Amino acid sequence: MEQPPRFDPRIAPFSQSVKDLPDPQRVYYDKAKNVRAERIEGVVHLYRMADIVAINRHPAVTGTGGRGGSFGNAGALIPLEIDGDEHKKWRRLLDPLFAPKQVSRMEDSVRSLAAELIDGFADDGKVDLAEEFCVPLPCLTFLRLLGAPVEDLDFFLEFKDGVIHPQGDTVEEMDANMALAGGKLLEYFSNFLAKRRAETEPGEDVIARLLNSEVEGEALTDLELLNILFLLMFAGLDTVTSSLSCTLAWLGQHPEERRRLVEDTSLIPAAVEEIMRFESPVPGGMRYSDQEDIDLGDGLVIKKGEAMYPLWAAANVDPNAFENPLEVDFSRRANHIVFASGLHRCLGSHLARLEMRLAVEELLARIPEYSIAEGEELVYDNISVRNVTYLPITFKPRVGASA
Repeated sequence: MEQPPRFDPRIAPFSQSVKDLPDPQRVYYDKAKNVRAERIEGVVHLYRMADIVAINRHPAVTGTGGRGGSFGNAGALIPLEIDGDEHKKWRRLLDPLFAPKQVSRMEDSVRSLAAELIDGFADDGKVDLAEEFCVPLPCLTFLRLLGAPVEDLDFFLEFKDGVIHPQGDTVEEMDANMALAGGKLLEYFSNFLAKRRAETEPGEDVIARLLNSEVEGEALTDLELLNILFLLMFAGLDTVTSSLSCTLAWLGQHPEERRRLVEDTSLIPAAVEEIMRFESPVPGGMRYSDQEDIDLGDGLVIKKGEAMYPLWAAANVDPNAFENPLEVDFSRRANHIVFASGLHRCLGSHLARLEMRLAVEELLARIPEYSIAEGEELVYDNISVRNVTYLPITFKPRVGASA
């Protein structure tokens, strides 16, 4: 079978056209409204909700088709880079670890951590929320859930940046830098797993449960564990940070809507969903039609062997799917695909929602009035994952704080 063309959306023309825009939603909207689909560099770009949902749910469409190696890893990451029955097998093991009942047990600890972080800057009257809140809250939460040392956060963040935002002007340069970062993590976890296996006291964290799990009657091998942890690490350290930074930036620029949430906290869950729809932190992901032609109707056919790049960010502002999609409406029904859909739906969506809700609740309870620092500009990065890398805000220090 002929392999699809070598394509990396991070350096593709469309991604580069929106890479640092504060408002790429207008570009996505125009595509979804006027184009439907187009072939760029041999890859079918899909922009509309109906087509993308159909692709995500089609049994002949694969996530990577067993290619692996998308993020500097040698083997296929579990479960992201495997498909079909093998994917389902691993989801049966992993889904319960991140199910609503499981992650709800973390509510008190997440809320406490959020309060602690906010109290660390609440007397100052100013802060870079990206650095002091959006990064540490989800990252420390995730490391505790996983059972990885929180004192090694800087190392893990270096790895995450190395595979999600690799340096390089070509696919080959990026691959080499991702492999370098990935190799360091694999070496780290090879040593760490050996230590964890030697422990006599059973733990309740994700790593402990994986070490004591079986799939089809067989214990997980070190290679399988490494391919799971590799994926969990960069996914758990990046997407919630990005989502939170975009959400808090939006609230900082829309004071009336923020005050609605302060006055009625019951609106916060719906507000989080709607702002995530609008911001769409993960703009898209690769899909492949390795087995057969995919007929999406009205003349749009994905040929066998073609690669696809469905843009979830475009689908989430598709005027064919949403009324006034460029407006943020807290009363809108949450039917977005921020967490993708179908077989490859985000494993950590329930944890992400919990963290987002608690972060907004605690920040608005302690700092209800804040604004983007005067004279400062937010710094957006829309490559790989949309996030605000610099989020300076000002606010009234707590009563009693020294000037």
